[in-house]
Amino acid sequence: MKYLNDNPNWNDVKSHIVNKNIGIIYDNPNFIQKVLTRLLKVIIKWQIKVGGGKLVVSEQIVENTLVLRNIREKDKTILDFGGYESILPLQLSAIGYRVTVWDKRKYPFSHPNLNVICSDIFSKDLKIVEKFDVILSISTIEHVGLGHYGDTVVEDGDKKAVEILWSLLKEGGRLMVSIPAGKSTIHKGYRVYNEEKIRDIFPTITSIKWFAKNTRDGIWNETNSNTIGDICYSEPNGIMPVEAVAFVICDK
Repeated sequence: MKYLNDNPNWNDVKSHIVNKNIGIIYDNPNFIQKVLTRLLKVIIKWQIKVGGGKLVVSEQIVENTLVLRNIREKDKTILDFGGYESILPLQLSAIGYRVTVWDKRKYPFSHPNLNVICSDIFSKDLKIVEKFDVILSISTIEHVGLGHYGDTVVEDGDKKAVEILWSLLKEGGRLMVSIPAGKSTIHKGYRVYNEEKIRDIFPTITSIKWFAKNTRDGIWNETNSNTIGDICYSEPNGIMPVEAVAFVICDK
């Protein structure tokens, strides 16, 4: 079976370029709304026709799958730290979990099972008293403390954020985190972690799963820490730059 990027048929790909999980509809669209909707379709078709692009699949395809696989039957309450850009909180709410999204930016969606906390993790004014069965942080910890998203600049912000999240976990609770993996370094706005760095930051690790692509536009496959340790990203400040990811589970 050939991978899509070996010989992509862009006419088949185009319906996947626009995220079908969420759409915008209008009860009574006005002229401008109709024009903009049509223009978007024309732009996408033009991009497909011009061609020459490469399809990049982000690490989210691995991360969200692992979250769903590792939520236990006993887990009922979930805190998603840094979930602003994700539909995972909405997915989890829809299937019956009580979910709280905690992000500096206000989560844009609502659901009867969904609560939103809009605050910096280092804000001295915020007091969270609830404890959670599961705490998630998907592609977020690596940014904390660097100020790239307008958050507070804090030395060792990633480690201090993990300590705060750990304190909000029930006894017997589970922390699940995904972070960019590879040769330990700091790029503009995010960190990359090797196994040594991960074990320095996270408490009582139950498991670490490693996934990588052979190129930025390659296929995701499970691998090991030895392979991950020397990876340097080909375009660290480009769109969807992550070429390897670690999925860390810590049980309290």
